[in-house]
Amino acid sequence: MQKGVNRAAHKLGRDRFELAITALACAVAVYMLVSISYLYIAVGENWSLVWAALFESRVLGAIAISVSSAFIVGALAVAAAIPCAYLLTYRDFRGKGTLETFLIDLPQTLPPVTEGLVYLLMLGPWGLAYTYAAVIIAKFYVSAPFAISFASRRFREIRETGLDVIARSLGAKTSHLLGRILLPLSSRDLLAGFSLTWARAMGELAATLVFAGAIPWRTEVIPTLVYFTAAETPQVAIAASVIAETLSIIALLSFRRIGRER
Repeated sequence: MQKGVNRAAHKLGRDRFELAITALACAVAVYMLVSISYLYIAVGENWSLVWAALFESRVLGAIAISVSSAFIVGALAVAAAIPCAYLLTYRDFRGKGTLETFLIDLPQTLPPVTEGLVYLLMLGPWGLAYTYAAVIIAKFYVSAPFAISFASRRFREIRETGLDVIARSLGAKTSHLLGRILLPLSSRDLLAGFSLTWARAMGELAATLVFAGAIPWRTEVIPTLVYFTAAETPQVAIAASVIAETLSIIALLSFRRIGRER
């Protein structure tokens, strides 16, 4: 009898704890969803003003620079991720963990404004500051780690299956291993890495602002446009923000779909 009461009390306590955990998770989810969706709610009845601002020359220029540079950064990131992932997966050397930290972890935690200043001091004297190339360079550093991380993880998963060992035993060279095993089996991960890299590049502000500036139709991207117009012409900032957020949501939902289909 007493044991039954104890089990019931234990179950009730566990249920209460589970309810508390669920409530906390729901609160966090609501906070995140409101943070994402409030931009669309804030527009309210002013969609006509936002729509008109969307076709202003400066806004179109920022969209063109942002989208094109993000695609270039995504492509470069995938191209860089393949050799980096191969090195981290198949080569053992002293300092490998440190190198991985510098390739993946540090760029995601280092303040982007600091890296923008580094590039300004290092590459500015070479004439690269305040150019379209500066936009690419600044965005690449803070965005590429996503593609490198995805590729490295997938390459290691493939290595654990032993397919590479079988291929090597049959005389496969590194080019065969990459072209016929690693890349085909990693295609979805590389595409997912590209998607996340693209979304991160679209939202990059600090490093780009310091190193590339904000010259309309040359280096001004959506985040810098929002930064400079939010106070004086909020409809322009809102229009640019709506575009940036919508494109990022589409990209990340695509990433999630790719992950589920894997």
